[in-house]
Amino acid sequence: MISAVVLAAGYSSRMGSFKPLLTVGGVPALERLIAGIKEAGIKNIAVVTGYRHELLQPVIRSMSGDGTVIVEAYNAGFDSGMFSSIKTGIARVREVFPDSEGCFLMPVDCPLIDSKVITTLEEAVMCSGDTVRDSFAVPVFEGKKGHPLYVPAGYAEEICSYDGPGGLKGITDKYWDRMLRVPVDSEGCILDMDTPEGYREIEDFLAAGCVRESLERLAKGRRITLVRHGQTQQHDEKMFIGQYDVPLSEEGEMQIELSAGKLVEMGLEPGRIYCSDLSRAVSSAGIIAEKMFADPAEHICPMKGLREIDLGSWDGRPVREIKEQYPEEYSRRGQDMFVFKTGNRSENFYDMQYRAVRALRNILKADSSRDVLIVTHSGVIRALQNNLRGLRVDDSWESIPKGSFVVMEN
Repeated sequence: MISAVVLAAGYSSRMGSFKPLLTVGGVPALERLIAGIKEAGIKNIAVVTGYRHELLQPVIRSMSGDGTVIVEAYNAGFDSGMFSSIKTGIARVREVFPDSEGCFLMPVDCPLIDSKVITTLEEAVMCSGDTVRDSFAVPVFEGKKGHPLYVPAGYAEEICSYDGPGGLKGITDKYWDRMLRVPVDSEGCILDMDTPEGYREIEDFLAAGCVRESLERLAKGRRITLVRHGQTQQHDEKMFIGQYDVPLSEEGEMQIELSAGKLVEMGLEPGRIYCSDLSRAVSSAGIIAEKMFADPAEHICPMKGLREIDLGSWDGRPVREIKEQYPEEYSRRGQDMFVFKTGNRSENFYDMQYRAVRALRNILKADSSRDVLIVTHSGVIRALQNNLRGLRVDDSWESIPKGSFVVMEN
């Protein structure tokens, strides 16, 4: 028997509205999420409440019954962060559902988690031999991790007593080799409404029938040129540089000048130049715009979605220092650099791929020009180029030099 823990205790401060009762497709988020859990056949559910908990009690009562037991788990310390709610929920499951073999952690701000994702995870856990007591499990859509996370009951006591760094990630990192990554075909498991922008995306996704417009269709008949920014100012030793903002060097400016001339000779006629909002990309885009437009500044469109991968706390630090300070994590990165993340706020390559492809999709939907010109970074070019070829970011790819470009015609 597996239980579910719905996490609905927070302030919803970044969203600006009380997320559990926000309507998603006309149904309150909490109600929608519980309905999906029940449809998956899970009968035991603990809803962690905190802020404005009295407003959620009617929903909990109304959705109980028909063999489903839903209990409230009030977290008096809800303002101390998500991990306190996770502890509260797991402790409540241990108390009320002592025979539970594990539980799914379901954030209320991910209301599009559907029954198919839950049952796919459950089947994967059950088919992994006796690992139902040993393995965590998480769904992945196009390589990007989503929700819910399956937590075996055998880790409940350790989680509830853990006060170390990283919250739950401190536990899952410790047992990283016991994490099942289960492919699913439901994009809803990676969409959240933590912000108003996220909420609008979820509503748009529902309105479109939970289907994204094909990137291949959007790119058809287009000439998409991907330019890698020029050489940056160098440091004395090798650094981790993702979103760490490093300016162009003189050499980099010359590289881009050369490429800009070639792009003009090719007869490119983009309506705008899209670029990462990091200075090395913006400066590179500016040099190209000077060659193409009479009013260059008006034709440059910096986008956060086109940034290089976010390396979190490792960004901008010497590789030597990271190897010395985090030897185990550095070794893990070497074993699987596409999956590895440096911390809660960082990205892995699949996260970056999803973000960059979404940015390209938005560009192609908004800009009808045949020529689309994008100035960005090596990792983003890899993600976009491979996706336009029907591949993934972890498929083979030949890096292009700084300051050069690649043209994709569909």
